[in-house]
Amino acid sequence: MREQRSSARIDAPYPVRLRGVDSDGRAFKEQTLLENLSAGGLYLRLSRKLVEGTDVRLAVRLSTAPAGTVPVLRLAARGTVLRVEPQADGTYGVAVEFKRRRVI
Repeated sequence: MREQRSSARIDAPYPVRLRGVDSDGRAFKEQTLLENLSAGGLYLRLSRKLVEGTDVRLAVRLSTAPAGTVPVLRLAARGTVLRVEPQADGTYGVAVEFKRRRVI
């Protein structure tokens, strides 16, 4: 299968906070780790199922160093859930496409 991404990916376990509405219509906030990040979006795993097309807000800490040990950039973004993939361990792989993003 041919790769369809137009942007290079960074495979890094950066901490991320995500908030939105889950598949049951309940607002949620969850902290997790990224699986990968690109200029156009990201992929992560969540403990809850989301619906494709759902809007989410997120904040990524662009470092794996312990909090408070070094100055760190953060990525703040709004995005849309493109894909939700059930995983064998009961989590859900979630692909998010950025609609707006900025580094702070």
